Amino acid sequence: MTKPQWLLELEENGYVVVPNVIPQASCDQFVESSLKWLESFPHGFKRDDRNTWDEEHLPSGHKGGLYNRYSVNHEAFVWKIRTEPGIIKVFEQIWGTDDLIASFDGLNVSLPVNPKTGRTDIAETDIDQNPRKVDRFELYQGIANMSPNGPSDGGLVVLAGSHKHHKQHFDQIGGFRPEQDQGAEENGYDYTAQDVAFYHAQGCKEVKICAKAGDLILWDSRTIHWNASPVGEQIRFISYVCYCPRTMASEEELARKLEVFQARKGSTHWPNMNVIPADGTKHDALPCRPNGSVDPANRLRPFTEPEETPTVMRLVGVRG
Repeated sequence: MTKPQWLLELEENGYVVVPNVIPQASCDQFVESSLKWLESFPHGFKRDDRNTWDEEHLPSGHKGGLYNRYSVNHEAFVWKIRTEPGIIKVFEQIWGTDDLIASFDGLNVSLPVNPKTGRTDIAETDIDQNPRKVDRFELYQGIANMSPNGPSDGGLVVLAGSHKHHKQHFDQIGGFRPEQDQGAEENGYDYTAQDVAFYHAQGCKEVKICAKAGDLILWDSRTIHWNASPVGEQIRFISYVCYCPRTMASEEELARKLEVFQARKGSTHWPNMNVIPADGTKHDALPCRPNGSVDPANRLRPFTEPEETPTVMRLVGVRG
């Protein structure tokens, strides 16, 4: 079967934007639901009052606008995007099967307040794959883009083509450095400025990915990337989406995945690993306020439960 052009570009460059995947009505619903979700907490965020667009008034754990706590991963509006036919079709084309499972990832609402110029701290430059396995393709990650995202808006920055040069890099430095490995979860590795300079020398260019509402951004988990802070006025609204064949998970992993779903816990971008993100407090990834205390507004269930439709349960890994 002939591969679509976007997939050829993804394989070559390590990233691609697939246009017009999500209907505008779904984007609008997601934007409204995201703002309503933020306003549902007692911290005092109000969309029409920029004085509340700060750490004190927002739910905790919003580093770079990312929310992966409070069971937001299983809010009905997040599952609405996760089950969008257009998104699923793209991943069916990638894997050549419709028997897919999904990650239980979160969302991102980046508010353009006191923006910094350019990328965030260099320590946040990384790949989302085990450095022991960078010689092979394992996963394509996705961002469902629900608002316009231009050069001055917060968003994903990649080193185009970097997924092709890891073996050469690690051979040159004598292997990956354990202190940069993101731990036993084995699903990430940090890169230093010196590391990044090597990839620049190979011709890899920094690309701030721009996309329209309804576009799907894809990137190879081996592609070096980071998050750019907003310098404009546009709020970024996205949901992280990732799917892989159910056959990539063992029966034990699928059973555990169902348990994670039933407990309404989140995961990283890996659909088959059941890796629950941890934070520095070791409170089983509980959200903490700036003073280090667990947020008393923490939730173990979403505000609005997802309907456990056949499509939802299939993406959880339950056979129909």
